[in-house]
Amino acid sequence: MAVKEPPMYRKIANALQQQIESGELPPGEQLPSEKELATTWSVSESTVKTAISELRKAEQVRTVSKKGTFVAEQREPFYITLSNVDLGSTGNPTGAGLGGGEGQAFVEEAQRQGHSAHFTTPEVKIRKATKAEIKALGIPADRPRPQVVGRSQERFVDGKPHSLQTSYFDLDLAKQAPLLFEEEDIEEGTVNYLAAIGRSQSGYIDEFVGRPPADQERAFFGLPKQSAVLEISRTAYDQNRLPFRLTVTVYQRGVNAIRFITGEVPDHIWPRPPR
Repeated sequence: MAVKEPPMYRKIANALQQQIESGELPPGEQLPSEKELATTWSVSESTVKTAISELRKAEQVRTVSKKGTFVAEQREPFYITLSNVDLGSTGNPTGAGLGGGEGQAFVEEAQRQGHSAHFTTPEVKIRKATKAEIKALGIPADRPRPQVVGRSQERFVDGKPHSLQTSYFDLDLAKQAPLLFEEEDIEEGTVNYLAAIGRSQSGYIDEFVGRPPADQERAFFGLPKQSAVLEISRTAYDQNRLPFRLTVTVYQRGVNAIRFITGEVPDHIWPRPPR
C-alpha cells in the first residue's frame, strides 16, 4: 500500500519546525513573509497561512500585528507541584497544596526553582453562583439566589504573566470570615484564616481541563486566537469532609509542567526555598 503524502501545509510546517529546532531560525528571528514562503514552495499564500497557524498552535512562533511572525522564545518550564509533600521549613506547614495554593505558597514554589514571583492585590466580586460552583461548594440546591465571593489575582514569574487564580467561597461562609471581602492579602493565608473559624482543610481534589482561552486570558498571556490554556480546579474539604473552597487556576500552555512529588526526594529536585 502506497504511503499517503502529507499535505503541503504540513510539509512547510515540518520544514520550518526543523529550522527552529536546529537553530537555523533562532528565538526572536522573523520568518520570511507569507508571500516569500509561497514563492519558495510554489504554493498559495493560504497554504502558507495554514502552515504558520500549525506552528502557532504548537507555540513555536508568534505573530505580531503589522510586523510579522517570529520564532517564539523557548522558556524552561515552570513546575507546578500539585502533590501534598512535607513542607518542613518552608513556612507553609498547613498543606495548602502548592500548585493550588495562594500567596506565599506560590512565591516559595518559584523561589525553589530559582525564580522570583509576585501577585496582584486580590480583586473581590460577589455574584450569582454557577451550577458548577453550586455543585463544587455543596451549596443546597433549594437555596434562593445562591451567591459566591470570588477573590481573583494575576500571578507573575520573573516579571512575566504566569497564571490567573480565583478562589470562590459560599457567601454564607464568607459572612463568617469577613477578611474574604477585603481587597488585600490575608497575612496568615486563607487556609490558616479559615481554620481559625472552624473550617480546617483536610484534603482536596484537583481536576484538569485544556480549553481555548477566554478573551481576558488571551490578553493577559498574549496568546493568539488559536491557542489553549490549562485550567486546574481544586475543591478543598474541611475536617468534616465538606467542601468549602473552590480555587480555579488558569495556566499558559507550553511554559508550565505539572509534577507530583511523594515522599523523600533529592534536594536538587525539591530544595528548600532560600531565606
